[in-house]
Amino acid sequence: MKKPKILIAGYGSWAKAKENPAQAIALELGACTWACCDVVGVAMPVDTVTVSAEIDRLLTEHSPDAWIGVGVSSAANVQAEFIGINWRAFDVPDAGGKSINGAEVIEGGPPAYYATLPNSEIVEAIKAAGIPSELSFHAGTHLCNQMLYTTAHQIKARGLSTLTGFIHVPRTPANILELDDRKMNLPSMSLALSSEAVACCVETTAQALIEQLEKRA
Repeated sequence: MKKPKILIAGYGSWAKAKENPAQAIALELGACTWACCDVVGVAMPVDTVTVSAEIDRLLTEHSPDAWIGVGVSSAANVQAEFIGINWRAFDVPDAGGKSINGAEVIEGGPPAYYATLPNSEIVEAIKAAGIPSELSFHAGTHLCNQMLYTTAHQIKARGLSTLTGFIHVPRTPANILELDDRKMNLPSMSLALSSEAVACCVETTAQALIEQLEKRA
C-alpha cells in the first residue's frame, strides 16, 4: 500500500516571533524519515497577499493527502484548531507590513470551513506523550486562520479529499526573551516539545489516512 503524503506548512518570521518555531518544526519534521508516511516540510511567509498563491502552488506540486498548517500563538499549550473563518482583522501587521482591519479572506466565500484533520485524536495523542494540548474553536483572524480557511477553500474547489487543519504551538523561551520586561511573564514551550507534539499530529493523521485507504481497498 502506498504511504500517505503529509505536508507540514510552518509560518516563518514575523513581529511576534522573529525565529518562528512553526517554520523550524516544519523543516525539521520534513527532513525526517517516517515509517508511516512521507512528509514534506515547507516554510510559509507570513504574508496575507501571497499566501493563497503559495497554497495553490504547493497543492499542485505535492498533491498531499493531508495538509497540516503550523503557527505560533500566545497560548500555554498546543492547540488543534476546529474552524477557519472568512475574516481578517490583524492586531499586528504581517511580515510585509500589511495591516487588515476587517475584510473577508475570500470575497463571497462561505462564512467558515471545518478542519478535517482528526483533531480530537490528535489532542489525545499529544497529551498521551505528556505535552499539554487542547481543542480550540477557531484559529483567530490573522494569517493562521487565513491559511486554514484558504487551504480548505482550495481543496473544496479542486474536489480533493485532502485532510486539512491547523496546529498552534506556544512561543519558545527564545521568543519570550525578544520581548520587553513587562511581557516576559507570557507562557512558552521548548522547541523540542512543540516538535514532538506536531510529530504526534503527523502520526495520528497518517493512521487516519491509512485506515481510510484500507476501507476503500
